Amino acid sequence: MCYIKNLKKMEQQEEIFEITVKINEGLEPTTFSVLAEDNSDITSAHELVFKLSRQKDKEILAVLSPDADHQWHQLEEEFSEHEIDTIGAAIDAHYA
Repeated sequence: MCYIKNLKKMEQQEEIFEITVKINEGLEPTTFSVLAEDNSDITSAHELVFKLSRQKDKEILAVLSPDADHQWHQLEEEFSEHEIDTIGAAIDAHYA
């Protein structure tokens, strides 16, 4: 199953969902609100981007985007590569 096909069906739409990931060893898992939207302001093509915020403050913490090879890339802000991979895997699981 390819989540990219599902994402392309969402063009011109927004979706909000939550993911919970353990990104820091020894700390409790973190729950993020994820806003999936078509945003040509951030990417050159009409692709979906995923804006992450914490439930309590709603401030955008990062903007992520998947590529055709199922690799996740950070477009804004500063998460580590490990954190990006972990969050990306949780987003993938949401669409599986």
